[in-house]
Amino acid sequence: MDISRQFIDNPVRVWLAILLLGVGGIFALLNIGRLEDPAFTIKTAVVVTHYPGASAQQVEEEVTLPLENALQQLPYLDNVSSISSNGLSQITVNIDSRYHSNALPQIWDELRRRVGDAARFFPPGVAAPFVNDDFGDVFGFFFAISGDNFSNPELGHTRSSYGVSWCWCRALARWRWAA
Repeated sequence: MDISRQFIDNPVRVWLAILLLGVGGIFALLNIGRLEDPAFTIKTAVVVTHYPGASAQQVEEEVTLPLENALQQLPYLDNVSSISSNGLSQITVNIDSRYHSNALPQIWDELRRRVGDAARFFPPGVAAPFVNDDFGDVFGFFFAISGDNFSNPELGHTRSSYGVSWCWCRALARWRWAA
């Protein structure tokens, strides 16, 4: 059985296939996402706590370890890492990849509650912990280098005096000449 012979012998099938493909294409076009800058979710939070005048060891024992113990009880975590320095505790919390972006507000709320509960037992002088989970505002820049009466190698030499990456300049020069 030859498919092309079937379409030649029965033109109604050709028109039906064209109609179905056209309707399917219109349906797909109407339902496709149209965001210029699509939203993406970063599943990381940073808990920063200031403890003025404390040594790194004091910060670790009195602030970082109690916070880490409280956070590690959350079932959503992928990993937790921390840095304790003089007067500052910084804990980075990564959420497991199986949790979707619509579940994150609830997870961040529970994380804040755990941090607040642990902060009640801090010694005097420790500032309230700050939880930063808003890493969604990410911007990209696109630069092009051009110049009249300059060749690509000359533009590359000019670029190196300003510390611009060669890879970017080469890609940008190609883009400029192709456009």
